[in-house]
Amino acid sequence: MIGSVPKKTESLCALPASRPTWAMNITTIQGKEPISLREKFSDWPEPGRIIKMKGHATDDQEKQNQVAPVLQLKPYDANLMHQTQSPEEVLKLEHTVLGRGRGTFKKYESEEITVLTDNVKVWLVHEYKNYEIFPEYHHMLYSNEGYVVRWEYHLEEFDGFVRKNKAKRCAYYFWQGTECEINMKGATALMTVELDKEKGPQIRVTQNREPPSFLNLFKGKMVVRTDKRPLLDRDPNLGRRSYPLEVEMFIVRGECEEEVHLHQVAASTASLRSRACFVVVAPGNGEVFVWVGAKATSHSRQFAITAGNNILDNYNGAVASVTKVEEQCEPARFIMLLGGREDYGSLVGSDESHHYTPRMFIFTSTSGVFKADEVLCPHRVPNRDTQYPFIQSDLYDANQPALILVDAKYQLWLWQGWFESSSEGERTTGSSRQHFAQNKKVAMETINEYVELMMLAENPKVYPIEAGNEPTEFIALFPFWTDREDIKQQFTRDQGGIHKTKGGRRTSINTAYRLLTRTEYTLEELKQKPEGVDPSKLEEYLSEEEFKKVLGITREEFKAMKKWKQVTLKQQKGLY
Repeated sequence: MIGSVPKKTESLCALPASRPTWAMNITTIQGKEPISLREKFSDWPEPGRIIKMKGHATDDQEKQNQVAPVLQLKPYDANLMHQTQSPEEVLKLEHTVLGRGRGTFKKYESEEITVLTDNVKVWLVHEYKNYEIFPEYHHMLYSNEGYVVRWEYHLEEFDGFVRKNKAKRCAYYFWQGTECEINMKGATALMTVELDKEKGPQIRVTQNREPPSFLNLFKGKMVVRTDKRPLLDRDPNLGRRSYPLEVEMFIVRGECEEEVHLHQVAASTASLRSRACFVVVAPGNGEVFVWVGAKATSHSRQFAITAGNNILDNYNGAVASVTKVEEQCEPARFIMLLGGREDYGSLVGSDESHHYTPRMFIFTSTSGVFKADEVLCPHRVPNRDTQYPFIQSDLYDANQPALILVDAKYQLWLWQGWFESSSEGERTTGSSRQHFAQNKKVAMETINEYVELMMLAENPKVYPIEAGNEPTEFIALFPFWTDREDIKQQFTRDQGGIHKTKGGRRTSINTAYRLLTRTEYTLEELKQKPEGVDPSKLEEYLSEEEFKKVLGITREEFKAMKKWKQVTLKQQKGLY
């Protein structure tokens, strides 16, 4: 503030006598400024005062014909992509590092702190009301609901001589399922504020992206169901006591015993994964099967057996036996329960161990600089393989059209998203496709450098694929998958009705790069607007012979013509 300091009795925002006590607050956008704003500037441009010559295009026509210049992007430094992944995700609340919500940490050189959980409460939020859930049902979450979880804990300090218990603390998580309606998500956040009597930290958690500190609260028993609660009265616990008799199937996730959680998937052999373990429950027959993939890690196998025994408590005596089943050694009874054998990309015949952590990078250039951002698993553990660190929504929920690299060690995939259609279903054209083609070209150059630096004995193959046409080998890299026929149909419309079978035609990234950087086309090919071609300069992709044949003049004669004459000629020949 400039000027004299006001006395304590004066208001810091006191207005001068000549200024009114109210003012209008107007929001405007570029090109639509009201006259009340424009008149404040003496040099504001006035397009209406510019004299237009007869026969020349108007500003609107020129804007339609122009294509925004494409930025000359440079490939991202592949060395940065090969750097070691960031360490494990740790929780920090109220200026204290709590790690994964458990364990002992160094506070100073000679002092340690230990995180100890005292109590956990869970509330279901339904129709702007909350219902506290019995402790024995805390771990059962439904993907179409929202929950508030209260974590009460305390810290134990040890200075090398004496252990001291610090005062209790509270933190509130509000968990939102993927199928939770938008108004229910808002109600969950509001209910968290209402329940937080201690005014402690509040943490938002989304399904499939749970941090380790949240998973730790359920001590390896958390189950996420994708169906709906069987019965919901005023007491939500009533709905926990009755289950359908249909076969249910869960994939085992988590890299620590305290963080193991089950996620319900479609009860089908197509849902199986060779690098994972599953729990299959047949309540009608009183059976539980623990299916172990041929390439599952040793810790995953151990966690699956424990999860199979823990899930018995969820069915109140409806199931009594647990049977371990190895991949490709399944009894006929097991296959029959899942509806027969289907292809899921089994790795039984592979000589490789397949014990590795896949990596995912999202390519963007929104800031004018091409870069690659890695998608990290929230519950990753240092020096331990995370077989399924990402999920399908990491692809489909990205800003489209996306370009995403999935590194599966033995194979790499460049996944391409889709262009959003207009409300009238019109095909996206113009500079947006040219920008995307430029991004795709630079992404391929980045990937080639990335592969050269991999330092593997194998020579990994790289394939470009499209959303909706993913092959089985790619789908098997994700813990669960839902086919998106809507996206597949959109790609079919976008490519002139050309239908592709699942997986599409497998081409290498080098072949795709050559097609993308092609410099000569015939007139008929240019009419199809091939990818990577500048739609405002189609004539430049004609050979000298084809140019003279189509336009009737040489390239030099064409360049000597007036701009508007060039446009007219191109329109007549179908090059505009």
